[in-house]
Amino acid sequence: MHPFEINPTFCFTLLGTLCIYLWTAPPRWTLVPILILAAGFHAICVRLPGGVGGYYGASWISWGAFLGIGALIVLAGLVIRSDGHAKESYLRTFYAGAVFPMLALLDGYSVPVNIWLRPRTYDAFLLYFDGSLGFQPSFVLGQLLLRNQFAWNLTTVVYYALPLAVCILYASNRTRSHEPVSTLVLFLAFTIVGFAQYGVYPATGPRYAFSRAYPGAPPSVAQIILQPMPVPDSPRNCMPSLHFGAALLVWWNSRHWRRWAPLLVLFFLLATGFATLALGEHYLADLIVAVPFALIFQSACTQSIPWGARVRRNSFCVGIFLTVLWIFLLRFGVQWFAVSPLVPWGLLLVTITWSIVLEKDLAAAAWGKTN
Repeated sequence: MHPFEINPTFCFTLLGTLCIYLWTAPPRWTLVPILILAAGFHAICVRLPGGVGGYYGASWISWGAFLGIGALIVLAGLVIRSDGHAKESYLRTFYAGAVFPMLALLDGYSVPVNIWLRPRTYDAFLLYFDGSLGFQPSFVLGQLLLRNQFAWNLTTVVYYALPLAVCILYASNRTRSHEPVSTLVLFLAFTIVGFAQYGVYPATGPRYAFSRAYPGAPPSVAQIILQPMPVPDSPRNCMPSLHFGAALLVWWNSRHWRRWAPLLVLFFLLATGFATLALGEHYLADLIVAVPFALIFQSACTQSIPWGARVRRNSFCVGIFLTVLWIFLLRFGVQWFAVSPLVPWGLLLVTITWSIVLEKDLAAAAWGKTN
């Protein structure tokens, strides 16, 4: 099977590589070989079995991969033929443009290993928590897309497009004379540690773990059997939601953008949250855990504030505390959430509010020092 057929997210990742390259204002003539290479790759790939893919938007989303590969080849040529400061600049751009696709490939190759290591998942525990809120958010939102193919198609594109948003954020921050948050380190650390966390709390999402019921027949809390369950051939990439967490980090680090851009990123964050649930890829529980989890790395990578500063230290410690607390409760104390809806809703609101307040103080201190 053709690789682009099963991984549209990788196409958006490589399109982000092109954006990183274009943001450096490269020589205009280099766009010609990039387009020629992209057209050549496209012509070759459409003749392979499966063409460029069977997912929605494959005919145009796949171009992101071809353009990104073309940009990397041109960048490699510029590195070879340049010297001095120009060579260093091109080399840095090449590394930045290549690291995100490489990270995506490593993620893909880690999936079979994680399935082998953790054959049973904790999806039932996450479903139980969501049900203790009084409804099943992923099932309710999934039903909205059940009979609307256009809405489903648009939602999948939003879900695919996250790597492009991350690359645009990196490219925009790279042009600043001083970067309060080390964007590249932030997303690398967030992703790598997140992959490791998938092995600690394996879960796949209701679309895979409860495929017979999703989304039309959400089970009641009383019907859920709280025990690890076998879910074959499905990625353990649910808890916490790196998808929502990364979109949250993009929004936190783009609020200094001018005019309408921060509102656009906020809309993308909300749309990503909707997509993760409506497509059955995540539970509301792991979206909640993603907030303090993201706060850990936002505070750790805010380099404009000394590590000993109270605002940075508090954000880091509280992020760890809330993340560990949630993981512990969702594994060993999830029954307590069914005592009363006030328990899960109360912890949810405390977690979100506390994390937002700490991040706001952290951002104010970071950008205050920068400005």
